[in-house]
This record gives sequence, C-alpha cells and structure tokens, in this order.
Amino acid sequence: MSKILYVTDLDGTLLQPDVTISDASADILARLLAEGLPLTAATARTRFSVMPILRGLPFRLPLILQNGAVLHDPVTDRIVSAAAISPDAYLRVLQIYAAYGFNGFVFCVPSDHLRCCYTELSTQHMRDYYGERRERYDKPFDQVKTLSILADRNPVYLSLNAPKAKLDPVYAALQAVSGISIAYYQDVYEPDIWYLEVSAPEASKYHGIQKLKALTGADTVVGFGDNLNDLPLFQACDVRIAVGNAADDLKALADLVIGKNTEDAVARYLQAHYHGGTT
Repeated sequence: MSKILYVTDLDGTLLQPDVTISDASADILARLLAEGLPLTAATARTRFSVMPILRGLPFRLPLILQNGAVLHDPVTDRIVSAAAISPDAYLRVLQIYAAYGFNGFVFCVPSDHLRCCYTELSTQHMRDYYGERRERYDKPFDQVKTLSILADRNPVYLSLNAPKAKLDPVYAALQAVSGISIAYYQDVYEPDIWYLEVSAPEASKYHGIQKLKALTGADTVVGFGDNLNDLPLFQACDVRIAVGNAADDLKALADLVIGKNTEDAVARYLQAHYHGGTT
C-alpha cells in the first residue's frame, strides 16, 4: 500500500479570496485530519498569519513556511528547522537592495521563534503589508537601525513587494549572488504587485517537502498549487494538481486540473480520494 503525503499551497489554492478557509473546506479537513490525513501546507506566509488561518484544524505534520525556509510544528507552535542565509550572501543582497532604493523586511530565527525586522516603512507597499499583518494577525515587528546588524542572527528570508517594473532590475542583479535562492511571483490578491523573496539555497518548497517525505516515510507526494512559487512544490511531487484558477504555466505542468479555490476544490478532492492512506 502506498504511503502518501499531501501538500497544499494556501493563498489561491486552499484559501478563499478573503484569506480564510471556507466553512465547507474546514468541515471536510477537520474530519479527515482527525482520521489521520497526512496533510501539510506549503506557503510563503509566516507562522504569524498561518497559525490563525489554520486555527481549529488538527494539523499534526510540520508546516512548510516562507517558501520552505522554515519548518514549523503546529502542535507546539515552535520552529522545527530553519535554513539561514550565510552572512556574506546576506550582506551582498543588502548591497543590491540599497543600490535600487529598497530595504524590505528581514525574517530571522535567533532561537526557536521567528522575528520580522525592518528599518523603515519606506514604500506604500511596505506600509500596507505592515498594517494588514498588524491589524489582522497581530504580527510583531522589530524596528532596527540597520538591516546589516542581522547578519549573525540567522536571517532566513528577505521579502520585497512592489510593482514588477521596479523589482525586475533587483531580480536581475540578484542572479549573480551565490548562496541564495529566489522566489519571484505575482501577488494573488493585488495583480499589480509582485513579491521578490530571498532565502538560503536549501530553502524552498521542494526542500521542505523532501524533509517531510523522509520524516514521514512517504513514498508518494500529492501536491496542490496555483502560482509560480509553487513550481518547486510541483518538482517535489509525484502527483501534481493545479486548481482551476492557477497560472497557465503551472497548469501546463499539472497531472490534473481540478476546480477553483472558491469551489473548495482541494478539500473536495481529498474527501473523494483519501481512504486511510491510498489515493
């Protein structure tokens, strides 16, 4: 009998446009998880927003957060593992940011808790991100004098959000930096905004899934996604499933295209296909 690991993206895949899990999906997932469904989430989000979103659902497997930079235990609400960017690579990224007038947010793991740091909210997009996370999720932020002082505090993730035209030259310059991986993709909720995220080379949804596959002993991974940052997720999966609202490039790689996120497609697929460990 095949031992399966199910992995789903959140925004645009499992979540509704209002960034919640619908009542229908929550009911299905609560029952299946209680029965032992081996499901985890792989997302660009941090634990500050993910834990409230998943509240009430009995997830047991580590969550793959910040595009794989962090594995987080939802039971103890502690970090299981984090892949830090080397100080040299981190400082080189900051130099490129400064050359193009950016600073952004830096996420560090000085112990088993994540910290989100910034110097100033220098763009409207940063202010929007800060305000929405503070108001909706009570996310804590640490203001620091310079981002360079974080080089020895296990920086795991740097995030910029801005119109694509402004981020394109930054993305191009970062290609020359060794010791990092880059996720660059369009915002699900604001199409005019793109995210540019930097992490360690071993930090990706692909690497996170590989760690969980080894941890669980799974021999088959079934993954659900919708956006370009789910390409590494698909690379790690044996069965690749795109939701109906997914980007065309992701659909082209999918083994199956199901309904849209607004139709509870992921939960309904799991309800129809999970039978105590077989597809």
